[in-house]
Amino acid sequence: MKYKKTNEVERRGVCIAGELFESLGFAFREQTVNDCGIDAHAELIQLEQPTGQLLGIQVKSGPSYLSKKCETGFVFPIDKDHVEYWLNHALPVLVCLCDVEAKNVYWQVVTNETAISTGKGYKFIVPSTQRIDSSSRGPLQQLLTPIIPANRYTIFETDDDSHGAAKRYSFKVVINSSATKAEIATIVRQVTNEGAKRRYYRNHLVEGRWGDSDAHVVSTFIYPTAEDYSRGLWICRSRWIHEGLEKQFRPVEFEGENVGDNIIVDWYEGYEKLSACLSEDTASKEEFFSAILPMMNELKILFQQVETNLLEYNENNINEEIFLARTEEPLKRAHELYLKGIDLPFAAPFECRDVEDKFQAVASSFDNMWIHYAEESRHNLTKENRLYLSLRQCESVRKDLQGFEYELEKIR
Repeated sequence: MKYKKTNEVERRGVCIAGELFESLGFAFREQTVNDCGIDAHAELIQLEQPTGQLLGIQVKSGPSYLSKKCETGFVFPIDKDHVEYWLNHALPVLVCLCDVEAKNVYWQVVTNETAISTGKGYKFIVPSTQRIDSSSRGPLQQLLTPIIPANRYTIFETDDDSHGAAKRYSFKVVINSSATKAEIATIVRQVTNEGAKRRYYRNHLVEGRWGDSDAHVVSTFIYPTAEDYSRGLWICRSRWIHEGLEKQFRPVEFEGENVGDNIIVDWYEGYEKLSACLSEDTASKEEFFSAILPMMNELKILFQQVETNLLEYNENNINEEIFLARTEEPLKRAHELYLKGIDLPFAAPFECRDVEDKFQAVASSFDNMWIHYAEESRHNLTKENRLYLSLRQCESVRKDLQGFEYELEKIR
């Protein structure tokens, strides 16, 4: 198989671009996988430390890319798919045209203003005055991804998912204010890079295995609001896997874009539509109370009836047959309320989510009492065992009722 000359020119162009960016104080990292529209990332280095501020670079090399000229520079035609990809990318993207012989690189940032529609595709005007040299350091720095202060986001959950072959962390992050796609990508990088250095362990066995080691895998789930977090509705998720982790121990890699440091972000394209639908279906606080509280009051009355008869049965004042006869209707109604409670026609408002959870816990625990007297249980369990389990189930219902009252009091 022959090595095409165009491949050699492309490689030379990328190398020249890398040298020029590095001369301006950028780290230049080629992207060989996961990002077909980006050749490299350039990260600003200050005081010999990486800043986390990036640019996405697309390099085109050779005379053909410099052949179409206009008054201000070069005309670079490109198809619609590439332009849409660049415009939707989490990083600012530069189109760079390389004159391999002169070792000059001309650049243009990809924006809605610089991408000019030609009908079938697009074109960019790459100014001949915009070269990667000392004069472009300032303008390039203005295009970099931002630095996000830690108070712009909150880590709601830190999970240690490590096993014997890999140290793994997962973080659920809520953004505390509105953020652009580039800002979210920056948050992902910050949480990932800082998270890889964490030393939290879920137990002493994991700590004994990994000790002072950095993580091999870091995953993040990003939620625009606390309500989205409570719904499990993330706007993006990411995964970083250490390049040295052996293949058999690597988790499934996400499909998405590389936002720097080989962190792959998978953006949920349906977020806005689903979020809007959920918001429309969310009840007000008064609507939620009007539905839940009458059901809970009825459950309390029904539970009191069942518990009273169960205690009489436990004290040998009535037998099992009488207990079952007296509690058949209350337990049947409790089951109906349980089904109604888990199939409400709306979502609970954010502040009422814990109350909703406790309501369902009460309804579920109460509904489970009937299991001990179902046909299979009556065949497999003795009367004494059925009674014992029923008394334990009553304790569970009482604890859930206390939890419900506690959560309700918090939001009254």
